[in-house]
Amino acid sequence: MAKAANRIDAKAAKADVVSDEGVYQLYKNRSWRWGNHGAAYFAVQKRQFTAWSTKGGKSYGEGLWFMPGHGKLCFRATWHGSWGAKTSLSCFEHRQAGKVIYQRESPSGTWYEFRNRHGKSDLRNGDYASRKVKRFKAKL
Repeated sequence: MAKAANRIDAKAAKADVVSDEGVYQLYKNRSWRWGNHGAAYFAVQKRQFTAWSTKGGKSYGEGLWFMPGHGKLCFRATWHGSWGAKTSLSCFEHRQAGKVIYQRESPSGTWYEFRNRHGKSDLRNGDYASRKVKRFKAKL
């Protein structure tokens, strides 16, 4: 596992930083699916961010997404759960080599293939978050 991570780190280090326009095109009106435990939707309208998660209990987040430059995507959201509410800021860096896009949580996460050479990624067209957020809101 460590060998594979080192190989990806080396590839990401040589890759080009994704432009702000590239990051925007990657996320606009798409959902980032977090396996079976959540999803985030990046709406173009007012750059709204909506997400839900079941990691550590049911929670939902609402806020804004933006690109501060240098291949980064950030979202600032207020997360709500049975524990109350908390505002947080999360940022992710993106680099690209050919069709492969590497991503890591900024500033010091581990690089991984966010989109492989076949175009497969955890991003899907459409909103996979808002319906579940409405359900979570009603229950919390």
